[in-house]
Amino acid sequence: MKRVTVRDIAALAGVSTSTVSRALNDHPAISPQTKKAVRDACEALNYVPDFTAKGLSGHETHTIGIVVPDISNPYFSALCTAMEGRAAAAGYRVILINTLHDPAYELDAIDQLLSHRVDGMLITACSPGSQEEHRALLGSTPCVYLGSNHGPRCSYVEADNARGAYEAAQYLRLLGHRGTVFLGGRQGSRTLEQRLSGYRRSMALNGLPCREITWTGAESGLLDWCGEQAEALFRSGECPDAILAYSDMAAVRVLEAAEACGLRVPEDFSLVGFDNITFGGLPQIGLTTVSQRKFQAGRLAVDRLLEKIGGAEARTEDVLPPELIIRSTCRKREEQE
Repeated sequence: MKRVTVRDIAALAGVSTSTVSRALNDHPAISPQTKKAVRDACEALNYVPDFTAKGLSGHETHTIGIVVPDISNPYFSALCTAMEGRAAAAGYRVILINTLHDPAYELDAIDQLLSHRVDGMLITACSPGSQEEHRALLGSTPCVYLGSNHGPRCSYVEADNARGAYEAAQYLRLLGHRGTVFLGGRQGSRTLEQRLSGYRRSMALNGLPCREITWTGAESGLLDWCGEQAEALFRSGECPDAILAYSDMAAVRVLEAAEACGLRVPEDFSLVGFDNITFGGLPQIGLTTVSQRKFQAGRLAVDRLLEKIGGAEARTEDVLPPELIIRSTCRKREEQE
């Protein structure tokens, strides 16, 4: 006889699989009518929920949920490695869900983790808008956010993006660059807003004009667009003194565009990235960048979450100072240039 699944229940009740899980967990966000429809479907199909004994008894499962937007991004890969290592050292296993920058899937991911009765969650939200919808789902589940997309009542760990961009722009000015262009980032992103504010502060302090090239499209096309914009800039005959890239991945696309146009870094222009991803430090690249201290951030976020799981109720706000990592993609500009 075929085993009845949650999908079967969802189809009969006319709801999503995540709604079935929440209804069976008696989640307060689910209406009594929907809960009844799910229970009736379970009875009709002789379905017995497959929860663990620990989950049913209300005890801790020693499981933490992690939600990130793009595990293929080396920054998030490193962040998750740090979080999983810290959780394992404390006796917790993790369930990782990659949302692919999809706000709807982000909500579904939280639903899935609630159905697994995780003790708490670590979330990097897609955007401030998507994060606003989390509260109704999370209820009393302990949660710590990573990055800038968090609400005013959330606990979070983030880097000081504005300070990082400011220090990078100031470094380029110290090298004699007067025409630094900011390239990359998706408009509407809080992280972009913060990095732009640091760049603008440096430009204003030095009496220099701002030149910003930022993306209005979807996250999925951002990196290709960065490469296209860099190549168009180089072929225009107006190669800037320096480029401050929104991220290291954007900086890599700038390097590719420069090679296609016959330009060299740092001989023709200086380049600074943001994130300090691992391969940016390879000798063949040697990218000067701003570190967000991702390993420290990941470990600290787990520590804060475990405090909440242990009963701590205080909201925590951790803003980590950035670090400028100087390598070989920048050079001093001579005055006659």
